[in-house]
Amino acid sequence: MTKTQFSMAAFILALGFWFYQFTRQDFDQFGLQFRYLTIWGLCAAVAAHWLLWRARRSGAPDGPAALISASAVLNIMVMFLYWRLFFIDPKLVNGDGTPVWFQEYYLHLIGPLLLVFDALFLSRAFGHQVLRGLGYIVSMCLAYIVWCEAVLRPINTAPVGKVTSGLPYPFLNDMDLAGRAGFYGTTIGTALVFFALCWAVSWVHRRLSA
Repeated sequence: MTKTQFSMAAFILALGFWFYQFTRQDFDQFGLQFRYLTIWGLCAAVAAHWLLWRARRSGAPDGPAALISASAVLNIMVMFLYWRLFFIDPKLVNGDGTPVWFQEYYLHLIGPLLLVFDALFLSRAFGHQVLRGLGYIVSMCLAYIVWCEAVLRPINTAPVGKVTSGLPYPFLNDMDLAGRAGFYGTTIGTALVFFALCWAVSWVHRRLSA
């Protein structure tokens, strides 16, 4: 399989799951599926795969590297946060609902791994525009936090927690503002650590390839 074929297949798969999310919504809460970080990661993956496919089929260099690398790290965070909380208690992330198996494993494992593989070993996005990539991932995290706290929480009535309501993940509604701020800060710090690890893996791969 060529890089062009890989990015085409990955894009079609990501886009298919993007449309599929609309069939799984009850439309009761503002924001629909876009309340969830998982879907932000999926949106970023759709954009990244499309940009890579467009570049490769035209013979242009892979890019933009900063967006590709930041999208990959966002999807790593989706995997890390989901499975970390899932193995503590599935209700922390899924509430009383359970996604169908193929949706759960694509969104939280297979889809992110496809993008990470491309970013590390095909496009080698972590070897270029590193500071801009770091800026993008921090901006993505901050944008999602503002979306949750300033838009979703005041408007939505569910999930209901011990402290507040409307935040997309049930466990967040059991935390006070200081607790959530600490969680958000730790999450951004973790994203930066994952970015650094990906850069290190990419650097080693480039050296070995050379």
